[in-house]
Amino acid sequence: MGKRKVTCNNSSCKHHVKGNGCDTCVTITSSGKCGSFEKGFVYYFHIVWDALGSKNYIDAVELQRNPDLKVGLYYVMRCYGLGFSEMEWGTCRMLLLKEGEKGEALNYEKIVARELNMEEFKKCLEDFQNGIMPNIKEEREAAGQQETEEKEFGWLSPTGEFTESPFGQHEESAEEICEKKGFGEEYWKWRKERKDGENCLRLKRDFLSIVKGYCLIHNPSGYGGYIVTNMKNLTKKQKEFLYGYFMDMGDRFKAEQFIE
Repeated sequence: MGKRKVTCNNSSCKHHVKGNGCDTCVTITSSGKCGSFEKGFVYYFHIVWDALGSKNYIDAVELQRNPDLKVGLYYVMRCYGLGFSEMEWGTCRMLLLKEGEKGEALNYEKIVARELNMEEFKKCLEDFQNGIMPNIKEEREAAGQQETEEKEFGWLSPTGEFTESPFGQHEESAEEICEKKGFGEEYWKWRKERKDGENCLRLKRDFLSIVKGYCLIHNPSGYGGYIVTNMKNLTKKQKEFLYGYFMDMGDRFKAEQFIE
C-alpha cells in the first residue's frame, strides 16, 4: 500500500501543522467530514473574525448561541490591546470592540491592521497549550456579559412601589392599581377631557404613565429582554429601584443606565 498523505487547510484545528499537514490519524465521518477536528488556539480568533464579518459589532444573540465567542473575544482583546463597550437598541444589545471605551468601533480589517502584542499572544498560547482556558469571570468581562435571571414585568410608581404585571396583563394591572389607589374618579375626569387627537391614549395604563408618572417594565415583542417606558422623567426612587432590579439580574449595563 502506498504512503497516505492528507492535505488540510483548516488552520483552526489543533492538529493543523505547517505545510497544510496534520499531526494525527485522520478519521472521516459518514457525512464526509473530518472526525479528528479539535479546536486549536487560532480557532478562537477565527470565530471572532467570522462574527464581525462585514460589521463592527457582535450581537448578544451570537454570544448566547456560541459560548466559544466569549473566549475568542478575551483572546482578541488581550492580544490586540482592545477595550469594549455595549450599546442597546430596544431589546437588541451589541458589543463593540474599540481602542479604549471611547474609541471608534473596529471591524475585522481595522483590528488586524493593529500591531499584535506578541508577548500577550505567547502567554495566551502557552496557557492554551497547557489546558488553561480563560476563567468564566474573565470571559464575561471580555464579552460584557453576566449571568442573568428573569424577573417579572411590572408597574413602578414615582415613590418606588413596584406592582408585578405579567406579559399581556398590563392594562388589567393598571386597573387594579387605579382601584387600589382611588384614582377612579380622577381617571374618568381625565378621560373625558382628552382631545379628539388624543383618543388613542385613553386607557388606564395611559393614565398611570401620563398623569401619575408610573413607568412600565415590559417587552411588547415577548422575545426576551426588558424595556422601561416612561412618559414623565423618572424620579430618584424609580431610578434607585430600576438600578437594583437590573443589578439583581446581573445586568450591570442596563442598571447603569439609571445612575444619576
